[in-house]
Amino acid sequence: MHPEPITLSVQLPSVPDKPEWKLNGAIIEIPELPLHFLVSTLRDRIVKIIDAPLPMSKMQLAYGNVNLKNGATLAATNLDDGDLVVLSMKDVKRK
Repeated sequence: MHPEPITLSVQLPSVPDKPEWKLNGAIIEIPELPLHFLVSTLRDRIVKIIDAPLPMSKMQLAYGNVNLKNGATLAATNLDDGDLVVLSMKDVKRK
C-alpha cells in the first residue's frame, strides 16, 4: 500500500441531453486521494471538480470490469496511482 496519496484519472461519460451536468466525455484528474478514502469520497471529489449538480444516486464508478461500492476504500479496490476509473450515469426509471 502506498504511504502517499494517489492521483486517479476519471473518464467522464458524454451526456449531451443534460448540459448542466457538464459531462462531455473528458478525462479529469483527481489528485491527493489517500487510499483510506471511501469510494463515496471519490464521488464527492468528482462532483466538486466538475462543479455540476450530478445526482449521486445515478453515479456509477467502475475500475476495469468491477463496479466500485460506496463503502469500499480505494485500497480495497486495488486502485493505484494513475489508474483510470470510468464514471457512468445510471438511468433510474421509476414505475
